[in-house]
Amino acid sequence: MARGTRRKTQETRDRLLDAAEDVFNAKGVSNTTLNDIAEAAGVTRGAIYWHFRNKVDLFNAMVDRVREPIRAMIEEIADEKTEDPLGRLREKTLFVMREILENDHYRKVMGILYHKCEFTDAASEFLEHYQEWVTRARNTVIQVLKNARQKKQLPEDINIELAGLALHVTFNGLLNSWLLMPDGFDLLEDSSQLYEGIFSMLKNSPHMRVPGVSS
Repeated sequence: MARGTRRKTQETRDRLLDAAEDVFNAKGVSNTTLNDIAEAAGVTRGAIYWHFRNKVDLFNAMVDRVREPIRAMIEEIADEKTEDPLGRLREKTLFVMREILENDHYRKVMGILYHKCEFTDAASEFLEHYQEWVTRARNTVIQVLKNARQKKQLPEDINIELAGLALHVTFNGLLNSWLLMPDGFDLLEDSSQLYEGIFSMLKNSPHMRVPGVSS
């Protein structure tokens, strides 16, 4: 009995998150109300409050359902026991790109984040959560790069912070551009080649070095 209740509760929560993806994607975050999401999910507004405190909490849960698995994958690569961290980072990045191509949840949520979420003063709670996640993600990637340096995949004098920024803007730029114009380029193939180019730059460009530190 209790197991059936838990399953039904989880099913309702998932239905609300699915509805939130659809409505946020169609109307934008600022223009969406909890009533809109309840109606799309076929539940009462009270059912939303059983699972979520408010629209911000619902939005964050919707986003985290997609982003947390990504975070877990990157944190795994950051572990110093991981061999070939650069190769694994490229592999996992392409996995995420493939998911965005083939998985509706990934594509909708990323589309909402990049093009349907208005970060205004009124939406400061949304922005704070997003900034926290970006900071955490960048710090994790920097840890991956430190692991790569330790494994001699990168030079000792690499500017780790700058390298992390290069990977951050590459990933975000690719997604932002493709979500805006999906026919503009081949997300998977072009991402693969671009990351090879970025890794080559990190390894060889003198502009990616810390001045005064010899490798």
